[in-house]
Amino acid sequence: MRLERLRRLDERATAHLRGLRLSPAARACAAVAAHSGDSAVLVPVLALLWWLEGFSLRALSLALAIGFALSVLITTIVKYAVRRRRPAGEWGAMYRRTDPHSFPSGHASRTVTLAVIVLARGLLLPGLLLVAWSLLVGLARIVLGVHYLVDVAAGYLLGLAVGAAVALWLPRVL
Repeated sequence: MRLERLRRLDERATAHLRGLRLSPAARACAAVAAHSGDSAVLVPVLALLWWLEGFSLRALSLALAIGFALSVLITTIVKYAVRRRRPAGEWGAMYRRTDPHSFPSGHASRTVTLAVIVLARGLLLPGLLLVAWSLLVGLARIVLGVHYLVDVAAGYLLGLAVGAAVALWLPRVL
């Protein structure tokens, strides 16, 4: 019974966010934000950062890449175990075709993983900027209709756990 109430609440909250009247410019900004968490964007950025850090094994970018990879792996396993279909919609055909499952949000998971690792390194301003970016990515994914609110919230929880695990484990290994 409680699960059914949560599902209805999730659908209503998601419908409310999807119903926001966005100007074409705001919708375009939401699309850019939603895509900014794509693996196709983050992998080259992480590789570039590692190159700039001299390919050091103690580089922040390497910790970020490890967190990113773990987040992608765990999120994918959970997605295929749960198999929750994405909300109906037009935007995000690429996501709907390549990954029809929405729970948990991989974008939310990997972006918050990165933020947690940066914050754990004591980089407050960059970490807070990454948190803000992660929240924007998650909101955009809901507003544009490729995720439910609970998908994004679960992605954030998963990302918090992965980020914390990497932040605690990695310094002991390297």
